[in-house]
Amino acid sequence: MAQPTIHLVEDSEGMRLDRWLKKQVPDLRQSVLERLLRTGKIRLNDTKVTAGHRIAVGDVVSIWTDLEKYKNVLPQLTMKEAPSLSPEEIEFFKSLIIWEDEDLLIINKPSGLAVQGGTKTFRHVDRYLAGLGELNNCRYRLTHRIDRDTSGLLVIAKKSDMATHLTQQFKDGKVEKIYWAVTLGQPRPGSGILKAPLIKAGVGDKEKVVVDFETGKPAITVYQTLKRLEKPRLPYMAWVELKPQTGRTHQLRVHCVHLDAPILGDGKYGGKEVTDIHRTLHLHARSITIRDRDGNKLTFQAPPPAHFTETLARYGIEWSRII
Repeated sequence: MAQPTIHLVEDSEGMRLDRWLKKQVPDLRQSVLERLLRTGKIRLNDTKVTAGHRIAVGDVVSIWTDLEKYKNVLPQLTMKEAPSLSPEEIEFFKSLIIWEDEDLLIINKPSGLAVQGGTKTFRHVDRYLAGLGELNNCRYRLTHRIDRDTSGLLVIAKKSDMATHLTQQFKDGKVEKIYWAVTLGQPRPGSGILKAPLIKAGVGDKEKVVVDFETGKPAITVYQTLKRLEKPRLPYMAWVELKPQTGRTHQLRVHCVHLDAPILGDGKYGGKEVTDIHRTLHLHARSITIRDRDGNKLTFQAPPPAHFTETLARYGIEWSRII
């Protein structure tokens, strides 16, 4: 890049540089951002600085690369960085696999397991894939991600061309996804199409996604109540099916709050009321439909986790007999 792109800091006095940059480029991952700062491709006042450097009004940020090519990139651990997995860890990860062929590996991720590492996060899917890849002489590649506290289907490619093929499907919105949730309260109306634009608000670690009809980005969720959960001396809840038509951060969690039916266990958006009942998020990636290289549809389903089925059982419902 012959000339840098220049940004002038006009507000956000005292904000961390990485936080400020993410507001300019929301899809830039932290690990990618830190690498660009470390290599001098992003500079502050023509000087190399760290991600945690505090900015001031009047500072000049120069970017010596095209950030578009880094958007939504899922960094992978290399074979050289692959950790050695214990027999127990190998057995655990293999227990998550629900499908495997020459191109794909599909797992049912438990709630609480991060997809990728970060600060103080050492146990994550990417680590297991690197360790397993070292054993199998295979370079597994993540093609998308789901939140740490969300359980359910995660699609992993075993070849680079399949990774490219699938990643493009996710970017183009051609992947069909179905989530299940248990909500405190029942959506009203019980089914419909919710169009509620979303935007990140707040500063630092208190940042949350909120509905904003003026400045938010389009976010659409098709939903229906599968079963109303009603029983004497138990709170009114609902078993809800959610089909996201867009892929905004925390979209389903925020949209459920907008329907006055926060997801059980979602303390970030539902508050103390939902965590007093259960502390584990009841949001599950139930089904996913992708297309192979020939355009044929491939659909995979994952059973819900124990905490989800136990909650339904309290209301006398066994999910496998209904769906």
